Amino acid sequence: MDYFRTATPIDVIERMTLGSRPSRRLGQDAALGNLRAIPWVFAWSQARAVIPGWYGVGSGLQAAVDAGHEQTLREMARDWPFFRTFLDDIAMVLSKGDITIAEQFSKLSGELHGRFFPQVQRELELTRHWLLALMDQRTLLDHDARLALSIRLRNPYVDPISVLQVDLLQRWRASGREDDDLLRALVACVNGVSQGVQNTG
Repeated sequence: MDYFRTATPIDVIERMTLGSRPSRRLGQDAALGNLRAIPWVFAWSQARAVIPGWYGVGSGLQAAVDAGHEQTLREMARDWPFFRTFLDDIAMVLSKGDITIAEQFSKLSGELHGRFFPQVQRELELTRHWLLALMDQRTLLDHDARLALSIRLRNPYVDPISVLQVDLLQRWRASGREDDDLLRALVACVNGVSQGVQNTG
């Protein structure tokens, strides 16, 4: 939970008015079990890691391959619409993420960065590898040129906002989270990134 709270802007999101319910159950501490699902996903999306959308998929596919089911997985990806749609959704989530920017957010967690981020990178590469292999593609979203183009056109605008968000978040936390001007700028960044990547929670 400490890694999540420092490697994402959840502390900004908790101060925003979003939806009809608070980010965690009233009267509860900041433990993971008390956090609502939408702020959890939204915070990871803001950090451009989108971990809830794909983490564990690569390991799951690798386990199936290791158990001798690679051909079955390939047939499922080709012939079973449910599984193909699942893989398509994971590919879309990975395409909207940015591991380089996610690493900058992760570095805000200090010593926890070295403990957790390499695991995230390994799982990302494993997930990407098996998505491409099972879907018989060279790059993610090969089959959806329109979405791929849309993401490519948006990212040059979204990426600088994310980089600015990392800097502002570091400065705001250093102020003891007391600088309202920095908080307003961070809220603007959250809105900009969510509009750009078109994902919230």
